[in-house]
Amino acid sequence: MGKGDAVVVGGGLAGTLAAGALIGHVDTVTLVERDRYPEQPVFRKGVPQGRHLHVFLSGGRRALEELLPGLNGELEAAGAHRLEAPRDVITKAPNGWQRRFHEGRHATTSCTRALFDATVRTRVLAEAEGSGTRVEVLQGTEAVGLLGDADRVTGVRVRSRDAGRAERELSADLVVDASGRGSRAPKWLAELGAPAPREEVVDAGIGYCTQMFRPAEPLDMVMVIQPRPDLPRGAAWSPVEGGHWLLTLSGVRGQHPPTESSQVPGFVKSLGEPALYEHLLTCEPVSPPYGFRDTSNRRRHYDAPGGVPEGFLAVSDAACTFNPIYGQGMAVAALSGLALRRCLAEGGLRPGFAATAQRAVARASDT
Repeated sequence: MGKGDAVVVGGGLAGTLAAGALIGHVDTVTLVERDRYPEQPVFRKGVPQGRHLHVFLSGGRRALEELLPGLNGELEAAGAHRLEAPRDVITKAPNGWQRRFHEGRHATTSCTRALFDATVRTRVLAEAEGSGTRVEVLQGTEAVGLLGDADRVTGVRVRSRDAGRAERELSADLVVDASGRGSRAPKWLAELGAPAPREEVVDAGIGYCTQMFRPAEPLDMVMVIQPRPDLPRGAAWSPVEGGHWLLTLSGVRGQHPPTESSQVPGFVKSLGEPALYEHLLTCEPVSPPYGFRDTSNRRRHYDAPGGVPEGFLAVSDAACTFNPIYGQGMAVAALSGLALRRCLAEGGLRPGFAATAQRAVARASDT
């Protein structure tokens, strides 16, 4: 008797980690990605926040290491930076500058999202070799609906984005929705007659922008400036691979940061911290500033009793989306992958698995 087949919708970081969690526990994993992956770690359209500052917070970093042992070292070998908070990060909170000291428990990883994605994808595909699980990646293919009924999802309808736009059906014992903030699963489930999940939304109206720089001289000054009530603006300055640094600026409605390069220094100056402003003036911009405004927190309660049909699981941003300014999204993706693997280790795909795994994923979002 086989172990079953899985389809993962969305080939970004969350989907790739979900695929990695499934390896060894199912016969096949089909990863459906609407983009085509670049040959090198470069930004791609299908990752709307890809140009912004990304870090793996300590909990996610530990989960990543458990899922894919040695991966943090592989990232660092590729140019990622290991930062220990609060030793390596200068932080100004609303009540003043925080003391720096060696605490030893909270390491984070900083690099571009493109490097994170490429390194994880390469490792997961390598893990599949000799595992007994066949992994197929359908690039340039988008999911357009679910198969099944209100009680059970049995697969996915997909459409090629190439000329001809051919459609086909993929049968599966488990469909994992890892399609992110723009997930269409509530609509697809409604088409099957299943109830839509209850949603909670909290929107603080925060917007942010990110610009990449090359410093004229190396500087050990990873910096975070938190917003305060009288000045609801903030900044983060962190190293990535290739000798570049990313500057992310944030602000609430009416205080959103600029998306014109000439206006960025003025916004930084308004934060009232001369060290960052004066250092920025010596740096060479190597990209324009990229803005992002869709920052609401949204939770879809697929974990509620009767919340999902059998055979369907939503993970990471498809289930619980955080304001990206908190830096929690990638950590939750890794914790969700780890929760999925632990559920599979208890007996593989089995009756009631989807509900059990959905509750575990929800707990990962609460971590």
